[in-house]
Amino acid sequence: MSVCLTLSNKVSDDSWKKKIPLIDGFGTEGIGSMLQYHLLLSFFADFIGVGFTYPGSDNFAHHSYTEYSKEEYFRMIDSFFNFPNINGCWDEVHMVSEINDNLMTLINDNKSSDRNILINLHDCHRSLASLCAQYVNEIFTKERIDKIRNNLSFSGNKYFDDNINISLHIRTANPNDIPAEIVSTYREKYIFEKDFYRYKNLVNFLKKNTKGNKATLHIHSQGFTTNFEEFFELKEEDFDIKLHIDDHPISDIYHMVNADLLVMSNSSFSWLSSLLNSNQKIVRDNFINGPFVHNFLKANYDYSQIS
Repeated sequence: MSVCLTLSNKVSDDSWKKKIPLIDGFGTEGIGSMLQYHLLLSFFADFIGVGFTYPGSDNFAHHSYTEYSKEEYFRMIDSFFNFPNINGCWDEVHMVSEINDNLMTLINDNKSSDRNILINLHDCHRSLASLCAQYVNEIFTKERIDKIRNNLSFSGNKYFDDNINISLHIRTANPNDIPAEIVSTYREKYIFEKDFYRYKNLVNFLKKNTKGNKATLHIHSQGFTTNFEEFFELKEEDFDIKLHIDDHPISDIYHMVNADLLVMSNSSFSWLSSLLNSNQKIVRDNFINGPFVHNFLKANYDYSQIS
């Protein structure tokens, strides 16, 4: 190891040679909105052939509706993603605020150095996402996606069978949502009276495209406003439906990234999962929770047109 990248909104200094500060979610940001950028950095670092380190999670939102303490919740997140966490060995710490030719020169000039060099991409979250979108086909190859996904560490119940497994992520109103999320029309949060018909159209599409095979639709969501039992009326002999309501988010992510087909919601949690799934995705045509999706079909509002 000579050059290693990290991403932080904190200003780095010489104290980082011994320990990099934890990534702070400020009590409002969840797994998707925080870890999407660090996952992107792991892909980018692998693409250019340098190291990557993630110092650990702190103060992420949404632990309150799990059975775990804050500390246990954060440890489970870090253990699951299994990112490299390298501390106490840096000879030099550099901070850059732009991803440009100067950064690449710094990296290339030090790739063969006998010194361990940490580069903090300070507040480069959006520019990193834009760069990955620009080179999505080169960075997000099936081989790289599968390699990084296979580095996940999950010891929970793995409930997929040997048939076709489809993951559907549905967002519902959440008391922990920040005001901007509550009023956003792009979230399309599930309300039975106005939305169930949309998902009936989706299920009909899925049944048509899995005809002749056994398939299971796994619904991942939270039970703040509904228990989703209305979906059971759509079950058939060869098309099962299983609910995973209020499961630990790590379990949801594990299965969403391993699904044969991932139907995404308009959320960063879905987008994070899509980055680690090399199979096909279905995404709404108004998706704005990430700058790109790879290997996808677009769906209109009521899922009557998917292509």
